[in-house]
Amino acid sequence: MQRTLSMAAIAALLVGAAGLAAYAAKALKMTDDEIAQKVAEVGPKQAPAKPAKPRKLLVYTRASGYYHDSIPLAAKVVQAMGRQTGAYEAVITDDPAQVTPENLKNFDAIFMDSTTGNCFLPAKSKDSAELKQEEVAKKALLEFVSGGKGLIGCHAATDCYYGWKEYGDMMGGYFISHIHRKVNVKMDDPKSPLTAMFEGKNFDISDEIYFFKDPYSREKLHLLLSLDVNQTPGFDPGKGKRADEDYAISWIHPYGKGRVFYCSFGHDDPVWFTPAVLAHYLAGIQYAMGDLKADAKASAKPATQTPATP
Repeated sequence: MQRTLSMAAIAALLVGAAGLAAYAAKALKMTDDEIAQKVAEVGPKQAPAKPAKPRKLLVYTRASGYYHDSIPLAAKVVQAMGRQTGAYEAVITDDPAQVTPENLKNFDAIFMDSTTGNCFLPAKSKDSAELKQEEVAKKALLEFVSGGKGLIGCHAATDCYYGWKEYGDMMGGYFISHIHRKVNVKMDDPKSPLTAMFEGKNFDISDEIYFFKDPYSREKLHLLLSLDVNQTPGFDPGKGKRADEDYAISWIHPYGKGRVFYCSFGHDDPVWFTPAVLAHYLAGIQYAMGDLKADAKASAKPATQTPATP
């Protein structure tokens, strides 16, 4: 039988299961100082790589479609994690006017925090000035990443700009559906520095798990984590079912001269106080910034899996 390590067990190594549950229960009611204190307790104490220079991260939080309640918590956790480890300084904004070529010169990467819809445009806006500003932001993001900087996609960042092909190619795939339940996660690359925190073992986690459609492909992306259908009894992807049984969770890939990290964890508040997940995000951020070197060659096609019997 394959060895597994539950996410609760990983968390308990540092803070205890009871403490983790207590943090999760009050997450949305926490002050910035309280969030920073909890990150100090459960988050990485140091970065996996030494920054080549002082780094700045733009955390972008606008959702023009569905708004996830975890967005502000995720942003503050990411900000606190950078400050605690010295990996980067984070600036949080939901203003698309900040996504310009001139402003992005001040940053090394952009963190798309569960952004949805046409997130560089207010919902259903038809204002000509805002439409022009949206085009500026889209072009700026594309040139920022392809020109050598970093992009990090969190959870719903794949639920954006379905009509903008370059965005899908850059992020690595588009959302098609999800399930919300406990699943088992396997290591697609247990040797990567971006998965070292999972110690090469499968683990269980409860969260909203995304499924992806084109342009998602292992022929284009380097997979880090994916759902193990053999170890997830009763798994039913519904309309998200893939013929290849390939349900990715996190990946990296180069884009032009830049680097992209995506992870679908982050819908539920407890995820943002789970030590191994925070370490995974930190490693992904450092990869995107260029400080953490990792194999980003496209993964081989997975073998067809047979779902476990309920």
